[in-house]
Amino acid sequence: MAATGIKDKNMKTGKVFLVGAGPGDIGLATLRSVELIKSADVLIYDQLVNPKLVAFAPKKAELVFAGKFSGNHVLQQKEINRLLLSYASKGKNVVRLKGGDPLLFGRGAEEALELANAGVPFEIVPGVSSSYSVPAYAGIPVTYRNISSRLNIVTGHETPDKGDETIPWKKLVDKHSTLVILMGMANLATIIAQISRDKSTLSVPVAVITNGTRSNQRVVVGKVSNIVSKVKQEGIKPPGIIVIGEVVNLREKLDWFAPHRPLQGRRILVTRPEHQAAELIGILKGHGAEVTAVPLIKIVPVADSHEIRSRFKSLKAYDWFVFTSVNGVDLFLQALRRRKISLNVLKDKKFAAIGRKTADVLEKAGIRVALVPKDFVQESLADELIKKVNKSARLFLVHAEGSRPILEQKLIAAGINVDTVGLYKAAPVVENHARVCAMFAQKKIDAVMLTSSSCVDSFVDVFGRGNLKEKTKNVTIALIGPISAATARQAGLPVTVESLEFTVEGLTNALISFYRGAKK
Repeated sequence: MAATGIKDKNMKTGKVFLVGAGPGDIGLATLRSVELIKSADVLIYDQLVNPKLVAFAPKKAELVFAGKFSGNHVLQQKEINRLLLSYASKGKNVVRLKGGDPLLFGRGAEEALELANAGVPFEIVPGVSSSYSVPAYAGIPVTYRNISSRLNIVTGHETPDKGDETIPWKKLVDKHSTLVILMGMANLATIIAQISRDKSTLSVPVAVITNGTRSNQRVVVGKVSNIVSKVKQEGIKPPGIIVIGEVVNLREKLDWFAPHRPLQGRRILVTRPEHQAAELIGILKGHGAEVTAVPLIKIVPVADSHEIRSRFKSLKAYDWFVFTSVNGVDLFLQALRRRKISLNVLKDKKFAAIGRKTADVLEKAGIRVALVPKDFVQESLADELIKKVNKSARLFLVHAEGSRPILEQKLIAAGINVDTVGLYKAAPVVENHARVCAMFAQKKIDAVMLTSSSCVDSFVDVFGRGNLKEKTKNVTIALIGPISAATARQAGLPVTVESLEFTVEGLTNALISFYRGAKK
């Protein structure tokens, strides 16, 4: 059978995939791991697996948490082995998702042997190991020419049935090697005591890294002589990775992850429509934020009407086409394709866009934009159009149903002939309200990004106007521009950050400036 992740209908037995989930950052998961998770009938996953990876599982999949905390196993290894065999015997596709790499101290080989002995088909999918990726995210290369030409990777807790300790700690630490200890935080004091028997090791640099590759990563650096007290002082708890060797000193210059990421560790909620959220999420993650996207509005095309059909039949009669959002451009272009209208019909027309992003979408479609206002709001767009448009001209204005009518009103007041075409509307995603409520109740959010008045309205409806201040206290509320901010204030929602640049980049920069100011 080809290892596709899809069951062969002719097989009575299912297949088990022993999959490495990587060290934590979802960006370090392999394409193969995501492919298999998406096709799983059963997903058995460990404590250190990123929950966003688990979310790729189909709704019909059975999820089994097999987490292992220090000194506390939700499922014992024998029980995990039994589950793998049991589900496979029922013809299920089973994905066993393990943190890091399944074979590097991951007990994946034990599970594979159980499956092999039972005649159950299996596949091993390697993952990015925390042994080198976590130090890399802390600015520590595990090898470096002229400093460390040897890498030792050991477990920090051996199985009790081994009897005498088999790891020669004193021999693993010298000036030409790097020692990486996995699962050793609980035994840190004992390990350091063993290494310290050789007094020449006392000055060797040590780094202890917890939540490696994640937005809440923490690193404590010291020497063999003082690392135990430093870790205790900082309140660092398991799980974590210990790196011992001269390469730790390179962190001073190579620490790329935290210093240049001003939103490091901030938990930020993005409420934009799903199809528009990717850009903002990418920007925030690039600055170190831990981002959760829960759309509170969606863009819904309106049904064709006689008025809309009439407007599109008369495109040649218009001199200007005006767009107040990327959504309007997308739906306008879709309407042209649906009606089999060529863009050549518009070749002599002039186009105006409310902002640079809206203009970019038009220009990507091959349409030259003649006007983009300095400030990306309806008022500025209206002022610029009034200056440039001949009074005898006709305007085709694409907007959202129920949006602010200020642009249309100002143009009409100036004597300009405007036909407005509402191609879409913003609808609340009510089914996501409970999820947002739970996140706030569990104090999992540090900041909320609200990028339009529609987002504000839906966010207000999550809690109700009377509960806004209480429910959102200690949470940063960030909004784009004065219009969204005014909508929030009118609803009684406290505004913490207001972006003067009406873009997602501007909003992110305003949030960064706020947090930097808060630290002073």
